[in-house]
Amino acid sequence: MNSSLIHNQVRVRYIVGILLLFHIVGLIIMLVDENSAQLSSLNLVLTGFLLFMSESNYFRASLSLILIFVGGFVVEYIGVHTGFLFGDYTYGAALGPKMGEIPLVIGVNWFCIVLASSSLVFSLKANRILKAILAGLLCTGLDFIIEPVAVKLDFWSWADSTIPIWNYVCWFAFASFFSFLYLSFAPAKNRTARSLFLIWIIFFSILNFVL
Repeated sequence: MNSSLIHNQVRVRYIVGILLLFHIVGLIIMLVDENSAQLSSLNLVLTGFLLFMSESNYFRASLSLILIFVGGFVVEYIGVHTGFLFGDYTYGAALGPKMGEIPLVIGVNWFCIVLASSSLVFSLKANRILKAILAGLLCTGLDFIIEPVAVKLDFWSWADSTIPIWNYVCWFAFASFFSFLYLSFAPAKNRTARSLFLIWIIFFSILNFVL
């Protein structure tokens, strides 16, 4: 095993350890004080930064980040202002500063979820389209777990307090598309992102159970 590979594995372990520690601390704080949910935007920014730093090619990663960040923000803007995408929903104050009623950090959220899901299918012996579809399904499954927590913590809210099926249909469609973009640029699997998927499953499942 060459030294660069060993160095990368050690670096990933440190980064995953930081992510895990940050989420454990965040979980404890949120269980003690639900108003601390406003720290979630900081959590997302840190997570996005660590995922980006775990990429093997920063130029390609930058292209992925820009495309997914802007694309995610645009579809959310259309969704909130027209109700055509996702359904009738509005964002609360917990995700921080907004532009056009959309939290600026929402693009980072898309980036993190897409990378976390795409990393799990990256090495499959399948064509890029099929892998993107599978990643889209994983993204949608993760969103299904996040949704109830997000509503309780005022990340966003739905009309009539009902999460429409159309939300998940749109999530699958756009997540698959963004995953295809990422898989087209990514030269190697992001091992930190793979670990993040499991961390978020556990993190939001616990919050679903206790809140």
